[in-house]
Amino acid sequence: MRLKHTLGLDTLRGLLRFYTLLLVLLPLVLAAGFFFFFQRGQVIKAELEGLSELLAKDRSVVRSWISERFADTYYLARLESTRTGDFAAMSRHFAIYKQTHDSISAVVYVTPDGYTAVDSSGAPNVYVGDREYFREAKIGRESLISGIVGRTSGKPICLFASPVTRPNGTFGGVVFLSVQLEALDAWLREATFGPGNGVVLCDGEGNILAPSAAVAADAGELPAKVGPQALLAGEDGALFRDAAGREMLGASVALPWGGWRLVREEPAASALAGYRRQAMWVALGTLATIVLISPLVLRLCRGLEEPLETLSRYARELRSTGYEETCSLKAPGELPRELGELFEAFSGMACEVRAHITAIERLSVQDALTGLYNRRFLFSGGLKLVMAALRAGQHCTCLMLDVDHFKRVNDTFGHQAGDQVLAHVSHLLAVAVRKSDLVVRYGGEEFVVLLIGAGLAEGLELAERIRRGMAEQPCPAAGRTLAVTVSVGVAEVHNQKDFDEAALDDLLARADAAMYAAKAAGRNRVVADQSDILMA
Repeated sequence: MRLKHTLGLDTLRGLLRFYTLLLVLLPLVLAAGFFFFFQRGQVIKAELEGLSELLAKDRSVVRSWISERFADTYYLARLESTRTGDFAAMSRHFAIYKQTHDSISAVVYVTPDGYTAVDSSGAPNVYVGDREYFREAKIGRESLISGIVGRTSGKPICLFASPVTRPNGTFGGVVFLSVQLEALDAWLREATFGPGNGVVLCDGEGNILAPSAAVAADAGELPAKVGPQALLAGEDGALFRDAAGREMLGASVALPWGGWRLVREEPAASALAGYRRQAMWVALGTLATIVLISPLVLRLCRGLEEPLETLSRYARELRSTGYEETCSLKAPGELPRELGELFEAFSGMACEVRAHITAIERLSVQDALTGLYNRRFLFSGGLKLVMAALRAGQHCTCLMLDVDHFKRVNDTFGHQAGDQVLAHVSHLLAVAVRKSDLVVRYGGEEFVVLLIGAGLAEGLELAERIRRGMAEQPCPAAGRTLAVTVSVGVAEVHNQKDFDEAALDDLLARADAAMYAAKAAGRNRVVADQSDILMA
């Protein structure tokens, strides 16, 4: 509740503005959020698909290049001079081949016993029988070996090796081509696809073989490596963070020889540059929309708030003033038809409420038959009237009247005649007393008159005048004239200092006792309270 009060959500104004702005802003924010998150994923997905497509083309090209090298090795291994062991002819053929192929650093023939016999680089008679490519050749398989540093050049090389078969079908040694991997750089740049030609060739362990700019050769080692996340990205690609914590996009594909792999990597920031520009414009567009819509929303809210606040304020004023405010309620300016109808209905309802309240107030203190005040008013307004008179030092006297033989009238002539008799008595009482006095129908055929500023003597005098007037003026009822007489008891206020409801009850009880004394004495007479007579 405290939070609602702080945010103003405990008022119609606050709720209206909150939910209206929410309905306007929420679709915009959701649309912007959808773009920021979903569109980012779509951009990354499209970029990974592009990387995979480029890498598939790169693999085809590199595969062709490797196939060409193996085809050359196979060709050299099938030369007649190679198969028959003609070293002189073999040297000439190897030299010619090397001269016509710039990417080849050496062409070497290895004898069946594992020693180099012909080497276009000029360093024969080296034992290589313990090398993997020699062991593979002995069982009749070609091989591609990488991760080797050339003895003379000190640079990374790879070997393409093919077995040699003698004319008699026996193992005749090995022919291998030594290719410096830096010779692959230009070929990769020219032959591969994509912006920046960012393809990297590596072995199964992630050691970079090409391009040479990515290789850091040091003390015969190849420490430059592709991160494991990039190797595991696969053909479909993946989004990952590198060792430096940068968000990267990468994909990798395997080649069918030597465990080689082609890898493409690029920072996600560069791929998302266009997306970020779009996101910025979307954010600016959302902000501009909010700025433009907010005044319209607030104007709509004010247009609804003002008439409702006017109604609320008017309702509070009606309640605080006991519905004494005017019924006419002026609507604030032009309103929608529904609010105009609400104002008109509320104004009419206020008038009806005022009329009903007036009627209810009148009925609550007025006797419906006689038009006199009722018993309830006697104990509220009558009490206040007597207390005010006593504070002013005035005397007060109570007259209790009862219509004689009233039950006989009802039984003989009916209740309608009885009502006419009561109305007749009420009229004569109202005429006989002063405006400052209070006449009350106490109940049934009993009436009470509070005389303000009159003592016992004045009370007895007025009571006698009323009794005589009643007897002299019969009541026309039930098609005839009925004689009406009353018995009257008179009592004066004793305690003028501490008059309260209990004192009023005592006053009424004493007047009532005097009235019953009048009835007992034969009716149609006035009797004073005996305690008042003794005090007098």
